[in-house]
Amino acid sequence: MLRIVQNERGVFLPAVVILLMVVVVFLISITAAYHSKYQTFDALEMFYTGAAIEIIEKYDQQKSR
Repeated sequence: MLRIVQNERGVFLPAVVILLMVVVVFLISITAAYHSKYQTFDALEMFYTGAAIEIIEKYDQQKSR
């Protein structure tokens, strides 16, 4: 085991694998955060669109009386 640490070639592959895992976890966390924020904005858009439609319908009903 100590021979792997002393040999530069034996350290290179595990270091690259660890770096790859760190980058992948970082990208997945950024993607998950973006997806969560997008879902929040989409829900807000649907809510305010529905509220605007209700206000317009109320205004239209009052005007037609």
